[in-house]
Amino acid sequence: MSKTNTFRTPFRRRAEGRTNYVKRMAFMKSGKPRAVIRKSTNNLGVQFVHTEKGKDSIMAAAHTKELAHYHYDGHGGNLPAAYLTGLLAGTRMKGKAESVIVDLGVQPAILGTRLFAAVKGIQDAGVNVHVDAGALPKEERLHGKHVEAYAKGTHAQAHKVQFSSYSTKKINPAEFSKNVENAKKAILEGGNE
Repeated sequence: MSKTNTFRTPFRRRAEGRTNYVKRMAFMKSGKPRAVIRKSTNNLGVQFVHTEKGKDSIMAAAHTKELAHYHYDGHGGNLPAAYLTGLLAGTRMKGKAESVIVDLGVQPAILGTRLFAAVKGIQDAGVNVHVDAGALPKEERLHGKHVEAYAKGTHAQAHKVQFSSYSTKKINPAEFSKNVENAKKAILEGGNE
């Protein structure tokens, strides 16, 4: 007896809204590796994928959960975490391909978001990615200056609630950019390991 609520078609992922096969075919025809960027609420992952004869192979990858190894103590779902993850993945990819294509999948490409923060990190690592500069977040947001500005302007009680995870890690949100800069330095010094 078969289940009626499962898809048994060769394009099941399209029916589920998880894969755009037209875009995927265009990426594959280019012959360039793809910088596959996927996000969730609390994390972001970057993989460099090369497709040959219809099979994908991962050339390099990074995930926000790895940032703790580089002394990043902030939340994994913010712009600085996405930037650092792109930077980490880019340092691991550097020298393996001349240029890459950004693959956001079925996620909407909203300019200035975490997805494009990861792209900026990939670029800053020295990997050639063609993207319009207007799509990238502003530099101060990539380094957490907006978090500092918000922390300095919030009411004391709201500050305790909003930044409770920061206080448990003994991070002063008003000096958050220092943590981001230290993590960036650690990634650039040893991120390709």
